[in-house]
Amino acid sequence: MGSVKQPRAITSQPLWVRVDQNRIKLGIFVALFVIGSALLLAIAFVYVPGGLIGLALSVAETADMAAYWAGLLKVFLTALALLLAAGALASAVQLANAEEWIRNRFGGSDLGPADEAALAGALGDMTIAAGLASVPRLMLLDSDSVNACAIGISRTQPMIGVTRGLLAALDADQQRAVLATLVARIRGGDILIGTAMAALMGPLKAVRESRHAAGGAALGCADAGCSNPGCMDDGCGCLFDGLGDSDAAGGCLGAIGLAVFAAIVVALTYAAVVSAGWIVTAWGRAIHRTGHEKADAEGMLLLKDPSPMLSALRIAITSSNEIADGDASYDGIFYVSTSGKPAVDRAERRRFDRLREVLGTEGLAAGPV
Repeated sequence: MGSVKQPRAITSQPLWVRVDQNRIKLGIFVALFVIGSALLLAIAFVYVPGGLIGLALSVAETADMAAYWAGLLKVFLTALALLLAAGALASAVQLANAEEWIRNRFGGSDLGPADEAALAGALGDMTIAAGLASVPRLMLLDSDSVNACAIGISRTQPMIGVTRGLLAALDADQQRAVLATLVARIRGGDILIGTAMAALMGPLKAVRESRHAAGGAALGCADAGCSNPGCMDDGCGCLFDGLGDSDAAGGCLGAIGLAVFAAIVVALTYAAVVSAGWIVTAWGRAIHRTGHEKADAEGMLLLKDPSPMLSALRIAITSSNEIADGDASYDGIFYVSTSGKPAVDRAERRRFDRLREVLGTEGLAAGPV
């Protein structure tokens, strides 16, 4: 019989060391995000278009190419510096408003003590047990998915959100167990990277969504009647009807050249945005690979009876837990992943099996997912 592969052991470390490491990771993450995004956009906007123009000039032999390439390098470095400054400012604004931005993104509304008295009381108990300075704000996410989240750029003013689906699917003890896990993430500083990722990915998502909207409008120029007002002033027919007139033909060919050039720049920009988003998501997933498992184990220390934690996690990962567009970059802030990707689902099952092992005989008797 083949041996069963055991999950990699979680390294034990003092809490303050983990908090400091998460703060350092946050600084490195933001710095690399700004630098990487600025570099990709500078290449897409300046270097590649300038390189194409340089190749055309070198073929035509109409310019001093040494001077041209030197000038292009200066323009590229200037654009890179401007993009770095703009990126740093935009990132600072995004991070300063991260909690509210994420709350609005998921349709969150504040929950007062009178709205969910048992839930608010359980959160207060977990806050005291964890030694946090203040009780996190509680909000309700307007979703039928079974999930919850913890967000915050600092441990002093965090926010916890629960979905309507979670309140309906879990009993009071299971809800308390979910809160214990989220409070443990706050206590260890694990929410820092996840919150930063969700906030900084906002502009990249906006570019991707605007690209799809713009693509639909641009298709209007391809219809046979050219009735779409988005077409060129001379009409799409000029590309063919005007070929008998040299001036019209030259104008249309020039328009074609500009359109092709613009399409290349747009395609490269979109590719840069998608690449940045993929890199950020992959990196964030690697950072959180064992963070959630550690928080599960630490959350059990806050509970008098840890067994509901196992049943709560089972219900969550076997139910619908996708929220919004199910983007994987949000996985770091939620109780269970929202993306539904096969690789992420396997990680969630491994997380459940790890929790069964921690609970011992009672957990192993529950059976795997």
